Amino acid sequence: MALKFKKPLYICCPVWYNCFMSENKILEVKSLTVLIKDRFLLKNVNFSMNSGECYGLIGEDKSGKTSLLKAITGSLPISSGNILIEGKDIMQDNSVLNDVAICLDPPMFFKYQSVYENFKYLCSLNDDVNKEQIIKVLNKFNLAHKMKTKVLFLSYYEKKLMALALAFLTKTKLLLLDEPFKALPPDSVDEIKAHIEEIRAQGTSIIISARNLETIEDLCEKFIFMENRGIREVLTNNQCKKFDTNKTYAFLSVKYPHYTGKLIIDNFDLKVKLLGNKVLFEADEDTVADIVKFITNKKIAIYKAGYLSKKSEKIFANLAPYYKEDES
Repeated sequence: MALKFKKPLYICCPVWYNCFMSENKILEVKSLTVLIKDRFLLKNVNFSMNSGECYGLIGEDKSGKTSLLKAITGSLPISSGNILIEGKDIMQDNSVLNDVAICLDPPMFFKYQSVYENFKYLCSLNDDVNKEQIIKVLNKFNLAHKMKTKVLFLSYYEKKLMALALAFLTKTKLLLLDEPFKALPPDSVDEIKAHIEEIRAQGTSIIISARNLETIEDLCEKFIFMENRGIREVLTNNQCKKFDTNKTYAFLSVKYPHYTGKLIIDNFDLKVKLLGNKVLFEADEDTVADIVKFITNKKIAIYKAGYLSKKSEKIFANLAPYYKEDES
């Protein structure tokens, strides 16, 4: 039986908020903008998600991934737009936030309490959970031997297991995972993935954020590509596979991407794309070396130069339009 919290539960890591789900659409985000102190955290975000689906949220750091997850839980003020859970606007009826769980990175609990004490408190808001059920779940997630250990002494990985175990126990309808595989070795990644599949098998819809598509492409059927606090594109797994990821893009990470792009177009007769602070172009190693020397002589700081290697980077490059001077 799914747990029904009597009020939103705000804890440090699996911040348990309230719920959402409609007939088929568990989540609808419409023209969502979050502006705080003249700074955009999200810009005109639109997407929807059916019950039982697993979406990947792909983007570089500060692209808006964590802000979007927080906005869905109601923890960021909405400047404009709507978030609907089960067809209900969270701004008009925040009781719909009861079956939504978010696991932030890094996971955080009450660090001076034991694993069991954390679970006991977090589940005390529901009459349906007892000690036997908590112990059973801790066994399932290989945490029973840590039951009396204070969270302060747990590893980063064990805290992530705690967050997933709590989501499994509460049978949450929507689970938001912020970088769940960050800084984990391959064997730990495999174990976390297995647990995510178990949670999904209960009917839970899941959104997983990650910097790289390769990390989560075996878990998700759709991917939201985020860039500059907005959505560049929403693609299915099959659509991602159709992109030409064999194309070789060189890049320069620079302080002034628009100006640098114009210089490359004017002096090297190359087509250029802009991706954040990266200037992208197709060129061999000798040409890249000449461009680096030329840009350096123009007193423009180059933070990094090389070739795109990750699949998600190449998809972003394919999606980006060619730079035109009037865009600057």
